[in-house]
Amino acid sequence: MSQQIPISSTVLTPNTIHAAQMNSIRDLSVFVPNFFIPDYGSAMSSVPYIRGVGSRSSGQSMALYVDHVPYFEKSTFDFDFYDIRQIEILRGPQGTLYGRNALGGIVNMYTLSPFEYQGTRLSATGGSYGLAKIRAAHYDMINEKIGWSVSGYYNHTNGFFTNQYNHRSADDKSSAGGRVRIEWLIRPNLHAQYIFNYDYVDQSAFPYGLYDPSTGKTLQPDYNDENRYSRSIANNSLLLDYLTDKIQLTSSSSYQYFSDDMKMDQDFSPQSYFSLAQRQNQHAFNEEIVIRSKTSGNYQWSFGLTSFIQKLYTDAPVAFKEDGLKNILQPVFDQIAQNPNAPTMIITNDVMDIPGSYNTKTWGGALFHQSTFNHLFVEGLSITAGLRADFERTDLDYFTHTHLDLDMVRGPMRIPISIADTLKGKTSLEFSEILPKIALKYAWNDRQFVYATVSKGYKAGGYNIQMFSDLMQTQLMNQTPSAPEVNVSNVIAYQPEHSVNYEIGYQASFLDNRLRTQLSLFYMDISDMQLTKFVPSGNGRMITNAGEVTSKGAELSLQAYLGKGFGLDINYGYAHASFADYTDSVKIGNAVQEVDYKGKFVPYAPQNTVGVNGNYIHSFHHAFIDHIRADVQYLGTGKIYWDEANSLFQNFYHTLNAKIGIARNNVGLEIWGKNLLNTYYHTFYFESFGNQFFQKGKPFQWGVSLNVSL
Repeated sequence: MSQQIPISSTVLTPNTIHAAQMNSIRDLSVFVPNFFIPDYGSAMSSVPYIRGVGSRSSGQSMALYVDHVPYFEKSTFDFDFYDIRQIEILRGPQGTLYGRNALGGIVNMYTLSPFEYQGTRLSATGGSYGLAKIRAAHYDMINEKIGWSVSGYYNHTNGFFTNQYNHRSADDKSSAGGRVRIEWLIRPNLHAQYIFNYDYVDQSAFPYGLYDPSTGKTLQPDYNDENRYSRSIANNSLLLDYLTDKIQLTSSSSYQYFSDDMKMDQDFSPQSYFSLAQRQNQHAFNEEIVIRSKTSGNYQWSFGLTSFIQKLYTDAPVAFKEDGLKNILQPVFDQIAQNPNAPTMIITNDVMDIPGSYNTKTWGGALFHQSTFNHLFVEGLSITAGLRADFERTDLDYFTHTHLDLDMVRGPMRIPISIADTLKGKTSLEFSEILPKIALKYAWNDRQFVYATVSKGYKAGGYNIQMFSDLMQTQLMNQTPSAPEVNVSNVIAYQPEHSVNYEIGYQASFLDNRLRTQLSLFYMDISDMQLTKFVPSGNGRMITNAGEVTSKGAELSLQAYLGKGFGLDINYGYAHASFADYTDSVKIGNAVQEVDYKGKFVPYAPQNTVGVNGNYIHSFHHAFIDHIRADVQYLGTGKIYWDEANSLFQNFYHTLNAKIGIARNNVGLEIWGKNLLNTYYHTFYFESFGNQFFQKGKPFQWGVSLNVSL
């Protein structure tokens, strides 16, 4: 936890990460006040919510950096933790400090350097549900100026849920990866660092079960088409760091390649309605240069320049299958045939394919600056002012088409016909924004201070490529001479999201740093919130702008060393995020009505997060073991509303984790458990064709780990 800067932040050390069983970014959830990432879907479903602000389908509300390298797609956020030296979570807009714009906050991860540690680490874990995990890492120095490291992992689980249709696992998962690092102290004040990182995952995915409103229970998954996800990520980065007694100049250059393959039964039922097979391929380049002062005077400053280009190709064919044609499209033609002058139209396709290919090119850049004036007017008073100028452009090149075969029946005549449609074109969006920030801080000693911050946040708009299959279906059914031409760009575009953020806080340490505390109150005024909703046909989802939203709340962190080997870490967050002005068109029966959601809570964002971590360590003298350590975590989350009408919700729920381990010399053995109380809860909700689906939380798990350091 930072004690120097007026920012709500949490810093996690390797001991905390290991003790709390944090294996991926989803495991940070709830340990950090008002930070929540639900565990559902697949490795691509990493949806962070910070202070009631999230981005389930749109761009980043949170920026992720790993060793100074930004990750562009949320689909790449979920990877296995290993080699982690430190994780830093900053809440609130941070665009005046970092290259990637972030409306909700920043997560910085740093991996272990061979300059900090030399040796070999090995770890093996086995547990329930077929868990098998292996990690290995070696760090070494060629000489006093050049160091290198290599590390890797393999992780497998048989999964927790069974598809009732074929009695196979609905969420088995295997992942593997590795990292190579070379560091060179070129001169005493010039440091270079090259890192190559690769991660792979292959899994059964989306274990969603049908919800029965009469019993309030969610059934096991039951679907006939394959639900699967695989992904590869490769990162190359070069960091140059030049340091003098006056300035620090840092250049971070990175290239990220990302490729994935998703197969989804979009009706999640044993019937054949429709399915999606999506493939993505990304090439992303980023350059970030930051220069900051290193003097000890009353004025500190930093300037930054960033530029990026991201090329994302998406191949997303949708297959409208037998039951969908029979039960959804055919009734439309039957309705038309009730007109005495209209012929009877009978669909003869077994499958209506809607192939789609989309090339999205996003590029942009930003200039950002921050200045701090210390001891302004009086001792201990400082002011920080920052400004960011941000520009982003998105170009979309799209092509999709389909056709439908029918028999036109008039009396005894039966004439085969075919109707087809194509959407092909290019469109673009440009966004620019000026984002100011100002903060006041007053420190009456070197251990306590209060602060107040006002800042502006922003998230760019974009395109709903998921809407094209729905758009094609509508186009196909409205092929009449009088049908108006659809403006594709207007239909699929969504607008930027803006926020004005107010925060006051207090940070302090007592008793020779054995007690540290952080308290903050925040208020966010959000306009045009980007909200995900499902299109009326059930063929997919879209992003819409949800008028005005306010989010207000409080955060408390407390870290205490209680003596005699006992430690306690408490984190609590409360966020009241609700619509101040939002109306939407909703289909009720056969009619479309305007519904006012003013005063309703924003869906998917929890109102409370509670994380309590207690630990105890006892050392032995002249005994077979060196020490024994025990860790217990209590995690509480909720209430979570699942829809804009707040008709469904997950009540506040809690889980309990624990670990106990012994160590001798460089060998440690641990026994651990997660969700010891086997709490029943839901992690995700959606609707498809009038059916309601949930994913259930993971049940009780246990395991044994062996750790060796050489």
